[in-house]
Amino acid sequence: MVVNNSLNRFIIQPKKLHAILDLQNTKIIDCRWYLDDKSKGFREFQKGHIKGASFFDIEKISDHTIKTPHMFPRIEQFLSFAENCGISHNDKVIIYDQVGFFCSARVWLMFKYFGFKDLKILNGGLQSWKKHKFPLIKKFFTANKVKLNLKKSSTNLTISKNEILEDLNHKNNFKIIDARPENRFLGLKNEPRPNLKKGNIKNSINIPFDKITNKDGKLKSLKYLRDLVFNEKKLKKKNIIICYCGSGITACNIIFVLNILGYKKVKLYDGSWAEWGKKKSNQN
Repeated sequence: MVVNNSLNRFIIQPKKLHAILDLQNTKIIDCRWYLDDKSKGFREFQKGHIKGASFFDIEKISDHTIKTPHMFPRIEQFLSFAENCGISHNDKVIIYDQVGFFCSARVWLMFKYFGFKDLKILNGGLQSWKKHKFPLIKKFFTANKVKLNLKKSSTNLTISKNEILEDLNHKNNFKIIDARPENRFLGLKNEPRPNLKKGNIKNSINIPFDKITNKDGKLKSLKYLRDLVFNEKKLKKKNIIICYCGSGITACNIIFVLNILGYKKVKLYDGSWAEWGKKKSNQN
């Protein structure tokens, strides 16, 4: 894999993280999450995690006033987590999941949404950390609480269903990316969640989120990523790009790559297919 300054602004290698682990301004987030078992991530965290890591529960730290699963949290929810974990805007925040780029980019985008700047994802995730035989601990990290003046990012990083419908009607310069596997995008396979129809959003293109990584869970080369989004999918930086998936988790991996490649006009459709694909009899 080609690693240069552009990638190093967004990812961190296991050896580098191990070297800065004990620095005061290094704050580590473990966000392991599994679609088929919502509590499995925390159980694994209890069995072993990187020293100093705080566990980010994607299910709990979400807006429960909305029926769509794990929508972006309200500001007071995120504020409570960050303050209790001692994470300030001056810290270097390192995020990891079980495989590298499954749900880590979701938490990366949340921190970005709430105004954090120095954010990196552990390349290859915990599986890469283990391959280097770096230690895991069971002891929970006790942080010194901080007080934050937390505001939403000035950048509009999310978009609603109604906004997309309006844009589709006006045929604006929007590109919509579906990050689900191809067989779900094409409607050849049932959705894993109940009461959802098959198919995709009109005029969307498919970039499955797992296309961005090698078998070891690490990001593919910048050349490959550029070819994937520019040469193959004809995405231009002037486009406003909307990304979605099953429930707003894996689409964030595509958003992460687009940020690395310098795309500025990128939004997450947080409701994703869990909202858009509801069968009519189950819609409010």
